[in-house]
This record gives sequence, structure tokens and C-alpha cells, in this order.
Amino acid sequence: MQAIAYPDMAVTAKQIAKALGISPSTVSRVLNGRSTDFISEATRQRVLEAAREMNYRPHRAARALVTGKTGMVALWMYALDSSFHAQVIHLAERVLRRDRYDCLIYSLASDLSAMPSDSGQVDGILAHECIHQVRSFTAGIAGKSIPLVSCGCYYLTEVDHVGIDLRAGVTQAITHLLEIGCRRIAYLVNASSNHPGECRGEAYRHVLHDAGLEPELIIAPDQSRVAARDAVREYLEQHPAPDGIFCHNDQMAIGAYKALRDAGVRIPDDTAIVGCDGIEETEFLEIPLSTIVQPLEEMCQLSWEFLKWRMGQPNLPVQSAVLRPRFVIRESTMR
Repeated sequence: MQAIAYPDMAVTAKQIAKALGISPSTVSRVLNGRSTDFISEATRQRVLEAAREMNYRPHRAARALVTGKTGMVALWMYALDSSFHAQVIHLAERVLRRDRYDCLIYSLASDLSAMPSDSGQVDGILAHECIHQVRSFTAGIAGKSIPLVSCGCYYLTEVDHVGIDLRAGVTQAITHLLEIGCRRIAYLVNASSNHPGECRGEAYRHVLHDAGLEPELIIAPDQSRVAARDAVREYLEQHPAPDGIFCHNDQMAIGAYKALRDAGVRIPDDTAIVGCDGIEETEFLEIPLSTIVQPLEEMCQLSWEFLKWRMGQPNLPVQSAVLRPRFVIRESTMR
């Protein structure tokens, strides 16, 4: 079919039908994802190809009236300012687009009490580690009618959830540091994450306690690479370098790496470093960093499956899955 351009107006299903010489109802069924049992696969593909060539964009309000669905899912993120969060967004958007859903992305870190004003305009919500907002939302009226899945290493178990058990990964990482001979293992953490019950800190303390060793904290004001570098730099000015550092996340691990290298500390001979999250940059440093890799792709896929099931069957019991991370050993801990 020769492509037809409509530069000044939105392309409609009727225009696609006219270009193909088929009925508008057939085009509408294909584009809206309704039952196409009586429509041949060849015709369905012709409709989809024509829609792409003619730059068809569905009218959301009209589609919602026909199907009862907006075709939109909200993705709640605690923050958007790191490689880790960008990877979550990329993977979540990819699994949604496979099912022809679009994604509304919200960053909720600036105000823990803030709730998106248009939550009622989506078919469901994927909430990555926004547990305060999830708790507030599920306590309200909207939370009773809009499906939501809580996911990540911080999640609520009273709603559908796909958690990541970072305690298991941290336990493995700290045990590895002990096995290579580390006896002063510091924990580099940002101030707001240094509180009782935080999974990484709890696992770190637990393993050291069992080994008869004392915790040693390096506290940065935030999770940025600059803040981590400066915190480690100041710590080294006042203390001998620890022989191991476990970092709250990979962002901070890269900052610690820079501070140690600037101070002439040999990695891993003098100080071994372990990060957490599994961002791509850790593998491309001059001395690649060992890290705890979160199973983000599996988390996003399963969270979306849970959300689809909940949208189709509102009365399902709570759906639950907890995934285990993978500890990857690289040169930063190879003694």
C-alpha cells in the first residue's frame, strides 16, 4: 500500500479503512485490541502496517469509551536522577509497549506525601519503591478501584508485589569480603538510608556481628557520586583506609572508587569495593566493580503480569513474588 500523509490532522480509523478498502469496524477492532477471531491474520497485519505508515495515533478518550480502558499505566518512581532508575524506566516501558500500553512516569522523591493528581486516568499503577505513596494511596478511595503493584527492594506485602531480597545479596557480598581477608569492612551509605530496618544496613550489621566484627560507617549527605567521593575523601583524612567497603549503591561505589584512587589506595590490594544494583558503568571502570545485580528485567515483566491479571480479575487474592539478586565478582574484590 502506498503511504498516505495527513500532515495537519489526526488520522482516523475510517481513513485507514478507506485506504485499505475494508470496513471501519474491522479496523477499529484491530486497533482497539478487541476480539478479532473472525478477522484473518493477513488483514490484521495490513491494518497494523497501514496504521504505522499513516502515523495513526489512538484518541484515548474515544478508546476508553469503547473499551473501558485508557491504555495508560502509571509508573511511580522514587527518583529519576540515576542510571539505576533510568534502567527501571526503560525496562518497564518496554514490557508495557509490547502490549500496546503507554507509560506515565512520575518522580515522587521531592514530596513523600505527594500523589499524582491524574491517578484516576490510568488503568493501573506500577510503584517502584514508593512505599509511602503506596500506603497512602491504598488507604484512599482511588486505591480501592485502581490496580497497583508494589515492586523493588522496598515494597508492601499487603498489596500485589514483586520484591527483591537484597538481604540475601548483601549477605553474600559481605561474606565474600570476609573470605578474601577483609576485617575492617566499612559501609558507605547516605544519611537518609542509614536507619533501623533498612535491608542493606541490617544485612551488613548482621554478617559483621556473626563474624565478631564492629560496623564502620562512612555517611554521605546524599547518594550522588560527588557526595560519596567527598565523604570517603574526608574519612581517609581522619582514618586509615578500611580493607573493604560495601557501598549502598553503585552510584556511591563509583564515588568511593574515585576517592580511593585519588588517595593512592590500591584496589583491591589495600581496599576491596562492592557496589549494589548492577548498573552498566560498574563493568567499564579501569578496575571493574563487584556488585549485587538486581533482577530488574524479571521484576518489570512479572510486575506487569501481576497488574494485567489484577485488571482482568479484581477479586484475586494478593499476588506475591520475591526475587533474589545475583552477586557478581569482578576485579575490585579479586585478591
